[in-house]
Amino acid sequence: MKTQIHLARWLAVMLVMILVINSSYAQPYPIPGDHVVCLNTTEPYGVIETIGSTYVWTILPGTGGAGTIAAGVTQNLITVNWTSPGTCTLQVIETSADGCEGDPVTILITVQPLNTILLTSAVGTDDQTVCINTPILDITYATTGATGATFTGLPTGVTGAWLNDVVTISGTPSVNGVFPYEITLTGGCGLVTITGTITVTEDNTIVLTSAVGTDDQTVCINTPILDITYATTGATGATFTGLPTGVTGAWLNDVVTISGTPSVNGVFPYEITLTGGCGLVTITGTITVTEDNTIVLTSAVGTDDQTVCINTPIIDITYSTTGATGATFTGLPTGVTGAWLNDVVTISGIPSVNGVFPYEITLTGGCGLVTITGTITVTENNTIVLTSAIGTDDQSVCIDTPIIDITYATTGATGATITGLPAGVTGSWAADVVTITGTPSVSGLFSYTITLTGGCGTVTETGTIEVTPRPVTSPIFHN
Repeated sequence: MKTQIHLARWLAVMLVMILVINSSYAQPYPIPGDHVVCLNTTEPYGVIETIGSTYVWTILPGTGGAGTIAAGVTQNLITVNWTSPGTCTLQVIETSADGCEGDPVTILITVQPLNTILLTSAVGTDDQTVCINTPILDITYATTGATGATFTGLPTGVTGAWLNDVVTISGTPSVNGVFPYEITLTGGCGLVTITGTITVTEDNTIVLTSAVGTDDQTVCINTPILDITYATTGATGATFTGLPTGVTGAWLNDVVTISGTPSVNGVFPYEITLTGGCGLVTITGTITVTEDNTIVLTSAVGTDDQTVCINTPIIDITYSTTGATGATFTGLPTGVTGAWLNDVVTISGIPSVNGVFPYEITLTGGCGLVTITGTITVTENNTIVLTSAIGTDDQSVCIDTPIIDITYATTGATGATITGLPAGVTGSWAADVVTITGTPSVSGLFSYTITLTGGCGTVTETGTIEVTPRPVTSPIFHN
């Protein structure tokens, strides 16, 4: 533009010179009117040339304006470098070929300073970072000289305006990214631009990166959880609420990690809130901590350590359970079985073998290795076996004569009853031995019965004691 102006001025001067090239007047004819120029520019000036004349150009001081004549100081055409703002007077005096000096010809020059632009909002507002959809801090600049301004590079939602020598950039960015902006002043003097940057940060993000479902997991108490991890963007940290005791959360290098071993049971809805960066961003999950399985005897006290006769139903043994989904049984006697249903263990049946049977119940499913033990003692039926000489259980003896002691070994019984013995003969049980002894005082055939008491089964044994009376001797006679 300035080049075009300069060219137009030169053309005007040349046209006038051509028209009056042979004028004999010793009076220069300058470009009419005052002239406004910009500081630090080089401008052309001239008067119509008279053949044989010489010219003296001078810049007369005014109110601060100043310049230097760069070329043509003694010619009708010159160029001037304007070096100081203000007003001054450009003067030319022509001397004709015959030595006559003409009157000075002047024009008033106003040298305008270059436009200026200066940040007036807080330091750093011209290079600020702001969250998306959040108003920026207004950026303001004071300008001089300009009559307006153009703006490039601002993010969508942010605009620039010039009014009364003040540039204002304001608004709410709706896109994220780095936006280097440029302000170019229009009007006035000089090509004056200034730059800055508005960085628009998108809202923080958090995304689960551990296996699907780890953010809603169930774990046994005192057992490490499966680590839960999240990738984050934008945040500078995170806070955690709702985690069970023993489990902690941490944020490092854009990764959230939840790990640990819970020491309490329950349902724990947790929440992660990102800190720093942009936006109120939270995410939730649940850690369900299951306590160890439990098993508690619910049948009568002692039923878990009972003694029962062979081929006789046991007293049902029951346990209540929590957590388990089943149970296994070992050590039960043949004929006795265990079952788990609806959180209840039941042991029942009729043992068909004797012995001592320590059993174990192990819960399956749920948490923890939980076992409980008990004992079922299966007692065989009582027994009784003759241990005195064969036939002593079916002996004959004279009245008032001691019998041969009859003895039996017993098992299982805690006593015995003995019936049918002749007077004078008694029976007793001690230390698993039945003893029949005595001197019968009556004669006759006595069938006795031994019935064991205590222990298992109805066990009896029989025998016979025949008591022979004394013979009756007839009177002595003589043949």
